[in-house]
Amino acid sequence: MVEFIISDPSYTDDERFAIGVGLSITFRQVLVEARPSREALRAVEGAVWGALLITPCPPDLPCFNDAEKAVDYSEIYSIPVGYEGPRPATANRRVSTFNKHYMSPWRWARGGEKVEVGHPLLPLMSCLYTQLKMLNAVPVVVSDVRLSPSAASRPDYMVIPTWHEPAEVAEIVDVYLPPLKAAAIALGILIGGYKAGPVIAVAKTRDFLTAKVAEMGGYVVILDEPGDVCNFLQSRITGYAYEKKKYVVDPDLCDKCGDCLKTACPAISPTSLGVLQILNNCTGCGACALLCTRGAIR
Repeated sequence: MVEFIISDPSYTDDERFAIGVGLSITFRQVLVEARPSREALRAVEGAVWGALLITPCPPDLPCFNDAEKAVDYSEIYSIPVGYEGPRPATANRRVSTFNKHYMSPWRWARGGEKVEVGHPLLPLMSCLYTQLKMLNAVPVVVSDVRLSPSAASRPDYMVIPTWHEPAEVAEIVDVYLPPLKAAAIALGILIGGYKAGPVIAVAKTRDFLTAKVAEMGGYVVILDEPGDVCNFLQSRITGYAYEKKKYVVDPDLCDKCGDCLKTACPAISPTSLGVLQILNNCTGCGACALLCTRGAIR
């Protein structure tokens, strides 16, 4: 049966649809009363886990007037479906669960920006990585921006939240489905009752959705606002603004751990002895310094 109905008129059609997508990520069964845009529907092609029913029935989708049949079809084929029947009763019946390792980085996060020297997202992703990697939890990061990973995906197929350490900072984003808003998807994950770790939204703008994410216990990073992103777990909502600085390496402190290489920045390279070197094309974004726990980069 349907577990949630998303119909709040204070959200736009695409925002209601994005909340439903967040619920489906957690294997919830949801009916969304909205007319989502064609671009929003295209964004989730092949990425639906729980049942995702949409009314009125959008063009080009299978359409049902029986809620139970619509739920079964959506879950079996992992696609959204249209629904034109009577408004069903809701009943929660399952624990919210999904596989972090399988989800990242290729099922729900598609594309993104290529990592370049001095990329403005590198410090943001590095700071999120630093804050989240040692948590005894399974965080979920939903973002309006993303770096394209170069590492291969490593699925394990267990349908439980499983901790894993990203191979590079670009993998820190789990869900990236533009044009759907990250805050709306994160809100759906929170409504679905995900409890295995913090839910973080990286949003382009501050709005009603970001306030609701924080109100429900999530965390929000607002791009292009002043703030210290490395303190987001304490402040719940913070800003992030790109700042370039000049960095150097102290070879006496570098112990060749390789943490800085997780940025995948082409301006960082180990020497033949394994000690880090920063190349002349460095633009001073500071991502490597954030990851260096030895204080060798400053």
